Amino acid sequence: MLRTTKSRRLGTPLFEDKMGVIRKKLARAMVGSTVDLFADSHTVAHGIVTGVFIAAGTPKIIVNGESYDINQVLTRTAASIL
Repeated sequence: MLRTTKSRRLGTPLFEDKMGVIRKKLARAMVGSTVDLFADSHTVAHGIVTGVFIAAGTPKIIVNGESYDINQVLTRTAASIL
């Protein structure tokens, strides 16, 4: 029996779709967490993630009333359970 194998490259739409789903779940999981993130090239911001929204298919987190990409996050501390 012959089998053909189809190689999947990282640039395939299926891979990109899965990464998008993972990024959305990751952003939602950050709500309530304290984060340090690059606000710009000279500033590190610190605050609590208060929300998430999707802009052009990319999840953005809200910290101190400003939106940031999850790639800007340097550290995350889980929300404390009281």
